[in-house]
Amino acid sequence: MTQQTTFDREMAASTPVTLSNSDYLSHAARASGRSVLDVTMEFKKLERGPGRLALPEYVFYGLHHADRFDADDRAAFVSEALHWPMVHAVNPRGWNAAAEEKTLAGLILAAGGVPVPETLAVFDRSARLHPGLPSVTSADGLRDLVLAEGGKGLFGKDLSGMSSAGAFRIDAADRDGVTRSGAPATDWDRFVADAIGDRAYLLQRQVHNHAAITPYATALATVRVAIFMMHNGPCVRHAVIKLPQGRNIADNFWRAGNLACGIDIDSGRVIRIARDGGSELEYLADHPEVPGLMGLDLPDWDHLHDVVSRAARLFAPLKYQTMDVALTPDGPVVVELNDGGSFKLLQTGLGCGIGTEDFHRFFAPAAARQDPPKRGLGALLRRARG
Repeated sequence: MTQQTTFDREMAASTPVTLSNSDYLSHAARASGRSVLDVTMEFKKLERGPGRLALPEYVFYGLHHADRFDADDRAAFVSEALHWPMVHAVNPRGWNAAAEEKTLAGLILAAGGVPVPETLAVFDRSARLHPGLPSVTSADGLRDLVLAEGGKGLFGKDLSGMSSAGAFRIDAADRDGVTRSGAPATDWDRFVADAIGDRAYLLQRQVHNHAAITPYATALATVRVAIFMMHNGPCVRHAVIKLPQGRNIADNFWRAGNLACGIDIDSGRVIRIARDGGSELEYLADHPEVPGLMGLDLPDWDHLHDVVSRAARLFAPLKYQTMDVALTPDGPVVVELNDGGSFKLLQTGLGCGIGTEDFHRFFAPAAARQDPPKRGLGALLRRARG
């Protein structure tokens, strides 16, 4: 039996628990003060609408609250079930690996003059070569690398992983053992078995937050930027900053307590703060512990626009791209580029649906882009399935 690694456990933990339909509807009725029949009828319209919302999404976004949204606001929310069919309708599949495989993406970005985290090595026991990067293949080799870096500050992430599952940060080490954030000290062999297993890992120097971000995040925060690649260049559409809290070493929203904050795309100002409240989102007036997050003007915002625009041009065949960008003391750093990141995160942080008319027009197949679509996403999905 293969040993379960941290990656496996965290992937399981990131899968949301789904309640029964009756539980969701009962919650929606209680939370909104409406009847079960009333919220059921409203949900059914959205389920059949252009966004094709599922019941857990209807409740998660708080759409059952009559005082928060009108009918048009609700109809703008887009189901995550539509995400990949829509992305595949505009993004050529051959570019997926170039964007999602971290060493390939890093090589392209760095060669194109885009700031990226400094990679020291790849832990990889396979026969693969990694141009310009040494390969570490044993616990002893990893120990020597970490100790050469002073015994701390090294960050590891799965080469092909998603959602930061299995990521680790080494906080202390000596020749006998190692301590990673959130775990007790262990010897090097056990650390490799539990933290890495048979997977390949990118080993990077830790990136630090800009001083303006530090009070509000306990680890590296990143701005999720969504980009539409238009015929005349990239258009930055949406931005949400993900703020890790407590003992979390990564900023993904599935980690308990983390915040997702909507950003005004022009000014770089924080305009909304969201936290997972269980069945539905909780929106906060400010950071739960440190006042000043709401209304904060993020640093180097114009520079971030320049950096992500350059990065997007390097991957121009991908018409819909998302990037995770760290705001550091030395300026914006592109931590990761994705072939079509989640719609859910954007709608979570912004507190509104992203399914505007031009959104649907953009995701229509290329042949139909010259004119506004006359039908909803059902037609799009039928054509995308082909």
